[in-house]
Amino acid sequence: MKKSLNILHFFILFSLLLLSPDFSYAGHDLTVSDDCPCAHSINEMVKAYNNNKTFKMLVDKAFKNMKNTPASYRKDGNPWLGKSFDDLIPFFEKWCTFLPEAQGSSDNGLKYIEQMDLFAYRNPLGSAVFQTSPGLELFDNFSAERGQFLNSKKSTKYVSEWLSDVRIEKDQYYLPDPDAKDGGFKSYNQFFSRRFKNIEEARPQTMPERDYIISAPTDAIVNTIPAEIIDENTLIPTKGTQKLNIREMLANSKYWKNFVGGTAMSCILMPNTYHHYHAPVGGKVIETRLIKGSLLGMKDFPEFVPTNGNVGYHGASFGAFESYQRGYFIIDTGKYGLVGVVPVGLSTVGSVVFEKKFLQSDKPVEVKRGEELGHFLYGRSLVILFFEPNRYKSGAIKVRLGNQIGIFDTDSNN
Repeated sequence: MKKSLNILHFFILFSLLLLSPDFSYAGHDLTVSDDCPCAHSINEMVKAYNNNKTFKMLVDKAFKNMKNTPASYRKDGNPWLGKSFDDLIPFFEKWCTFLPEAQGSSDNGLKYIEQMDLFAYRNPLGSAVFQTSPGLELFDNFSAERGQFLNSKKSTKYVSEWLSDVRIEKDQYYLPDPDAKDGGFKSYNQFFSRRFKNIEEARPQTMPERDYIISAPTDAIVNTIPAEIIDENTLIPTKGTQKLNIREMLANSKYWKNFVGGTAMSCILMPNTYHHYHAPVGGKVIETRLIKGSLLGMKDFPEFVPTNGNVGYHGASFGAFESYQRGYFIIDTGKYGLVGVVPVGLSTVGSVVFEKKFLQSDKPVEVKRGEELGHFLYGRSLVILFFEPNRYKSGAIKVRLGNQIGIFDTDSNN
């Protein structure tokens, strides 16, 4: 419902903008060479800009409406200020074959993702460009072609550098060819979605026999979500609004009402971490679904991904994820009620993958805490957990003696 209303809102906005007296129409002769793996999708963007007056007008208005980022967030500010469509096409061309590199204790995996999300920074027109037709389909096609490149052997260029960083802990992972510098991986996506050789040894579950323990679903930055879980649509979210539309997040699942008034927790994955996600609780998976949605459009990237690295921190808005590509699992724990597990593919991640047994069964499927539910391919991703009212007080995260609470921000190779 919310998504359809947003699209209606954008349609009305388009209609008003069409009457704008400063709108002019001129074609652009921008062509991307066939050498680029994303040539077809990028050239289709050029065609749409040249032939679809509404799309061209929206793009041009989005550029005119760019907002600068906070002075303390990004040295050069919003990279789209003063730019135009002529700058967008070479950006996509470079992004198509971009490969993340390890940089000390961090990496540059969010380089283009950050810039593309800043295109929509507090800019409803920027969000609308790639969240409504034809931009939505155009970016889906670009993402698919970039995904094909990341599935190719050419995408393994920097894998050997990643494996040389001790934080990757390559000794714990299955490597197709342990003697090869690149581990024998056939593509970057194969490296990105690597599996542990022995997950019980690499990531043992805390007291697996205790049913009251909630485990992290993956390696992640974990934060509680202070938002009130509601059932009504928030059509005009504003800064400071703390509401999470569970009905939209679960795409009208018959179980969404169970979580109204409940609590939530975010588990945000970063590009250099393990990208399979697991059951945080045991029980029976009683419903699953994959939901197609947008791949871009976070309206406040600097607030969600602050420079201190505490992604999704207390007070960050999660409303945008009600329309992103995602899936969900509803797990019935029995005496602790239902738990919702929502893997979300952010910023170009259209690959929220489920283990087949959870999609193919027409009856409840038994699941143990720690059992794999699925995985992501390259991009930025998160898993949101939902709990029924009075089942889990979503406050400070509780850890036990010896559990990891952080990693030093130093280059251990020096």
